[in-house]
Amino acid sequence: MACRLKIKYQFKFDKDHDGFIPAAELKRFVRESTYSFGMNPEQVEAMLHGIDMNKDNMIDFAEFCTLLSRAKRMRMRHVIFRAAQMVVPKSKRAEHFDYLQKYKCCPPPLFMLLISIIQVAIYVYYVVQSGEGVQLTPTSQVSKPVPVQSPLIFSPNKLEEVWRFFTYAFVHIGIYHIVFNVLTQLILGIPLELVHQWRTILVYIGGVISGSLLVAAVDPKVYLAGASGGVYALLAAHLAELIMNWNEMEFAPVRALILFILIASDAGVAVYQRYFSDEGINKISYVSHIGGFVAGVLLGIVLLRNFRKHRWEQKVWHAALIAYILFTAVCIIMIIAPKIF
Repeated sequence: MACRLKIKYQFKFDKDHDGFIPAAELKRFVRESTYSFGMNPEQVEAMLHGIDMNKDNMIDFAEFCTLLSRAKRMRMRHVIFRAAQMVVPKSKRAEHFDYLQKYKCCPPPLFMLLISIIQVAIYVYYVVQSGEGVQLTPTSQVSKPVPVQSPLIFSPNKLEEVWRFFTYAFVHIGIYHIVFNVLTQLILGIPLELVHQWRTILVYIGGVISGSLLVAAVDPKVYLAGASGGVYALLAAHLAELIMNWNEMEFAPVRALILFILIASDAGVAVYQRYFSDEGINKISYVSHIGGFVAGVLLGIVLLRNFRKHRWEQKVWHAALIAYILFTAVCIIMIIAPKIF
């Protein structure tokens, strides 16, 4: 490793092979690469500080290795920087470079990771408790266990237990269900959380609750489990950002195709299992997907950070806020009205 590093040092930076690099030249190269490192100028200067240890205006191999070790410690920042680019248009990256420092991990983007870990842990718990194991073959067993007695699952017979309108997102039925939701919310949720921080959490939670409200309002006889409401809120927010900034997003056609495949395949499975499956109680309500998607679009407009503001967007913001309030109010009225009248 040390040998390969020294060869790279000699041939890429030490052009005359005398064992030294002019300090000013190396520093200029690093400063010009600030954007690629995902750091602001102050952080680059901190990394370069004291790198010329013997003050001879030349960087030898040992000093070069010190610089690399500092850069290596910042590698996670570089990864975070690249991940965040997934959800930020190119033109917005150049504006006030400062905003890219918003995801300096304070607070760290841990919500999506933590909620995914909890969901997997709860799924494993119910698999072990049922004693049925995890089946990967395409039989009726693939969607088991179905923990209908769980205090977390959304039950049409226990609407008064209002916590279930959110906690159903922690219960998953079947290996496909848990794998799709966890992978999607990690792949899409973490980049959104890096850029928009706590706003992404509210969009996710809003999608989960909107999904269960819509199910209780228009499909009131089914049990509900899984984080699909929150996942579809993330998909909607990501898709809306992609479409609105199509010419500036990297690999926009590929990403749009991937999103379309994800949404179409999962929605297709949900519709099939809801209307054509003979698994009895084990049915997926696709309505929660719709509720989550609607919430993702509306709350995405209301909550997610907007880096370039236009006059007309203020009207859209108010329209989206009013639409989400009306959507929520109508669902609640449809749930309560049959019990009153």
